[in-house]
This record gives sequence, structure tokens and C-alpha cells, in this order.
Amino acid sequence: MQDNPVAEEVAEVPSIPVIPVVPLTTPGVVEDVKPKGRHFLAVFFFSFLWGTFGVDRFYLGKIVTGILKFITIGGLGLWTLIDLILIMSGAMKDKQGNEMLEFQRYKKLAARTVLWFAILTGLYILIGGITTILSIQQIIEHYQSSGGSSSLNSLKGVLPAGTLQSLGIGN
Repeated sequence: MQDNPVAEEVAEVPSIPVIPVVPLTTPGVVEDVKPKGRHFLAVFFFSFLWGTFGVDRFYLGKIVTGILKFITIGGLGLWTLIDLILIMSGAMKDKQGNEMLEFQRYKKLAARTVLWFAILTGLYILIGGITTILSIQQIIEHYQSSGGSSSLNSLKGVLPAGTLQSLGIGN
């Protein structure tokens, strides 16, 4: 038989050492790599924007109280306010009892958000109130300058019969 040159080359290749693979975890134990709990910012903004509808409760896994909060329209706002205070204080936990992630990092941001919202809402209400008062004042001045109740007599043909008399205006 002839010698096979290919077989001789394969035989001459040095063997590669096998490195044993050691698992980093204990065999049979599955580690959860996700952090436990819900992120504070998500819970805060869900509560701040849609808390009246129970979205924050649904996100925390509290389905039954989420449905109740939705049905009662956030406990007519009271439940929504209480939940927002609990979330901002860090006392709110998810269904499994886990605390919110990164609460310490973002609690000042949440406080500033609520503060700015309160300031802007207050300004909006103040400006709306002032505008309403000025509008009513202009209506009253126009009513008085045009002759008061006697100017309403021109509406006799427009209003149903007897309307001015029922208001004590005109003959």
C-alpha cells in the first residue's frame, strides 16, 4: 500500500488544547437580569397625566384598583391626588411589593414638574378670571349706555310673546 501524504499532514497537526467552560452561575438556577420594580418616571408621568383613568395602577400591576379608579374617575380626583402624593414620596410600590427604580435620582424633577404645572395653571385661572370680569364690566357699561332695560324693547319682535313681560321689562 502507498502512503497517503494527506493523512501524514493531518497526523502532524498539533492538537489544540480544550479549555473547559465554567458556568458563571450555579447550575439549575435561572437568574433574572431585569431589575425588579417599575421606573419612577414612568409611574410619575402615568399618574400625573392619566392618573384619573387609573393608568398608573394598571402599569404597577394593580388591575382591580386600576379598574375601580377608572370607573370612579380617579375617586373624583381625590384618589388621583393621593396616588400622586404617594408616588412623589416614594411610598408607592408595584403589585409584587417592589419599590420604584431611580426614585432618588428623579424626585426633584417630579417636584419641579408639579410646581411649574401649578404655577402655570394658577396664571391661566387668574388671567381667565380677569378677562371674564373685564368682559362682564364692558357688557354692563354697554347695557347702561344704551338706555338700560328700555333698549330691550327693540327685541319684542325677536323674542317669544310675553318674554319681556315675564322679566318685568316693558309694557
